[in-house]
Formats: sequence, structure tokens, C-alpha cells
Amino acid sequence: MQAPRHAERSRPILRLTAASAALSVLLAGALGAAHVVFSSQLALAQAADSLLDVLTAAALAWAVRVAARPPDASHPAGHHRAEPLAALLTAVVAGGLALEVVREALGAILGESRVELGWPLAAIFGVKLVGKIAIALSARASDRRTPSPALRALFVDARNDVAVGALAVGGFFAARYGWTGLDAWLALPVGAWIGWAGLALARENLGFVMGASVEPARKEALAAIAAGVEGVRSVHQVRAVHHGVEVEVTLHVVVDPSLTLRAAHDIGHAVEARLCAEPDISHAFVHVDLETDE
Repeated sequence: MQAPRHAERSRPILRLTAASAALSVLLAGALGAAHVVFSSQLALAQAADSLLDVLTAAALAWAVRVAARPPDASHPAGHHRAEPLAALLTAVVAGGLALEVVREALGAILGESRVELGWPLAAIFGVKLVGKIAIALSARASDRRTPSPALRALFVDARNDVAVGALAVGGFFAARYGWTGLDAWLALPVGAWIGWAGLALARENLGFVMGASVEPARKEALAAIAAGVEGVRSVHQVRAVHHGVEVEVTLHVVVDPSLTLRAAHDIGHAVEARLCAEPDISHAFVHVDLETDE
């Protein structure tokens, strides 16, 4: 049994990803130009971060559209693995961007380059900071209304960008009023942050792609949900694994052996329906056992 929720959840995600991508395209261009004009390594690092945001938004939008497709002959279990696959691609790009940012920053430090930071650069940093705050708040509010791993990912990404943006604003004022070499030094933690974020993204989504088991607490919660359905005496052999960003659960329920086949069958369907009502469950397969089989 499959819970058809992807179409409803995709709308707020696509709106936010479009807004995030548009903002990031503008910022990447403006920051790249600022790097050329002011020779700011911090601007280059921020441009790389914005470029990564563009790729993340594009990959996520593509994945959400694919994941919303119903099962078909070639994908009878649905398309739920599209989102983590897009995230893994983004993680690879993040690693490359991080290396380039660190390389450029180290070159500037070793070459003892100095920058003349103009106020347009501060304005760009400020726009990025305010824009990412707006994206983070919107993603958080949408996730509370319609829980979604993609919305949570957007929130975390925007929240991280707020922290990096605040560092950039502080670095601008420090570099402008005394320590001009701080610009290149601050590009190093930004590059490291991009790389770490890519690694964390890869580690998280590998489990989704490889079908990793859910946390023990979640498995126990699913067993308790099944046990709460009327007519179920006990639950055993619970198996819950990630199927993309959602979870596929298989379990056995024990019913009264005196029940008719129709009654036992209805209880099994009731358990499946109850499990599929959970926001993270895509499929539920319930095996009905007699009490003596346990």
C-alpha cells in the first residue's frame, strides 16, 4: 500500500526552491563580479557557496518532481530515491567547490595579497544574509504545516548560509577597518564549511539510497502504532528500511485464531492504512498470523 502524498508536498517545496535558486543566481553573479573588482577571496568563497545553493535547489526541484510521479511499470515501488540521489550529486559538487575556495584563499595568503573592499560588497553580503533568513523562516513554517525531509533540508541549508553570511559581514568590516588580510583568512572556514556540509549531506543520503534501517526508536514507534489497531493482539518481526526519503515497513501481526479469514484480512488492511497515514511511510506490508504462530 502506498500513501500518495508527494503531489501535495511538492508544491511548497518547489516554490521555495525556485525562490532560493533565483536569489542564489543573482548572488553568485554579484559576488563573482565583486571578486574580480575587489580581489576579495571572501567574495569568491561566498560566490561558490551561492553556486552550490543554485545546484542544490535545481537538483532538489528535479528530484521532488520525479518523486511525485506515481509508480509505473519500470518503477513499481515509486520514485522515492530521486531526492537522495540528487543530494549525493550536490555533495560531490560541494567537495569540488570547497577545494577550489581553499586553494584560492591559500594562494592569496601566501602571496600576501591585500584587498580594497568597497561598500557594494557589504551590500551584497547584507542582501544574502537577509534573503537567506527569509528562506529559512519560510522553509521552517512550511515544514511545520506539511512535514517533509526536503523542506527540512532547505531550512538547514538556509540556516547554515545565515551563519556564513554573518561571518562575511563581520569579515568585511574587520578587513575594511584594519586587517585587510583577514579577508583571505576568513575564506578558509567558509571553504571548510562548504566541504563539511557536502560530506554530511553525502553521509545522510547514502543511507536513504542504500536502504538503511530506520532508528530503533522509530521502529518501536511503528510497532506500537500497529499494535494499537483494534483486533491486533501483538506485533513481531518488524522491518523498516529507507526507500529514498520515505520508509518501507514490513511486519507481522497476531490476531485471534477464531476469526474468519475475511475478518483477519480486514485487520491486516487496517494496520496497513494506519501505518501509511504516517508522514514518513511510503509502503506497509502486513502479514497476519494466528496467535499460535507467534
